[in-house]
Amino acid sequence: MRGHIPGPPGTLAERDLNVAGPLGRAVEDLSLGLDVLVGPLPEERVAWSLRLPQARRDNLREYRVGFWFDDPAYPVDGEVRTVLEAAAAALRQAGCAVSDQRPAIDLSAAVRTFFQLLFPVVLADLPGEAFVEMAAAAAAAPAEADDFATRTVRFTTIRHHAWIAADEARQRIRVQCAEFFKTHDALLMPVVPVAAIPHDQSQPMSARTISVDGKPRSYFELFSWIALPTMAYLPATVAPVGRTRSGLPVGLQIVGPYLEDRTTVDLAKHLAGVCGGFEAPKVD
Repeated sequence: MRGHIPGPPGTLAERDLNVAGPLGRAVEDLSLGLDVLVGPLPEERVAWSLRLPQARRDNLREYRVGFWFDDPAYPVDGEVRTVLEAAAAALRQAGCAVSDQRPAIDLSAAVRTFFQLLFPVVLADLPGEAFVEMAAAAAAAPAEADDFATRTVRFTTIRHHAWIAADEARQRIRVQCAEFFKTHDALLMPVVPVAAIPHDQSQPMSARTISVDGKPRSYFELFSWIALPTMAYLPATVAPVGRTRSGLPVGLQIVGPYLEDRTTVDLAKHLAGVCGGFEAPKVD
């Protein structure tokens, strides 16, 4: 994580929720990247080492996989969901044990906890005056208010005792996930609820929207399906599994047990075998 942004360049402290990992055109690239990147900081090498366990299974037929492709609180666009469901069906057809089992977690509550933990991190480097203004806005907000603008100022200026409560909620979610992975090797999830959207830098950011099945939804729902693995420190490998009717690529998020990155990477390799894997962009 050394050199990761945020925080500012030169920061030594590792921030909560920061994620780093390799990108590649093939699963083999990811495996090589993990071999190169994973390990302790130089000053910590004297005391510890990290060796990621091998993949849980030797072949696709041995894998036990659950999927979670939609949720009332954070709906997934039908075109994206169709591609994800086809990928799950392809895995099942190839002999993988696939079911709609998932951890007993309230996604809406989990996403709220995620933002409680995230906002203090990404907005930690605000100028002092801006932070004071946000703290004043949080104090002035009605107690019952829970809209996104209110959440932003409250979570950014969260008091430590409230952060500890959010962290406790996160740890309980981690336990629920660990329980799920006693009987399942991976959980398949969307990466985002929609395919790629037009670039949007309009202000204020809180007013931006995305379209899910033709209905406007908050721009910040783009964070919804990555919230669980990010805050629970779970490895996630994103694999290409198809395209929408308009030709936009769709990725599938393969979430695995804590520190078992090689399992999610291995399952991505099998997925490429049944869904086609990476396709080079067509150039006119």
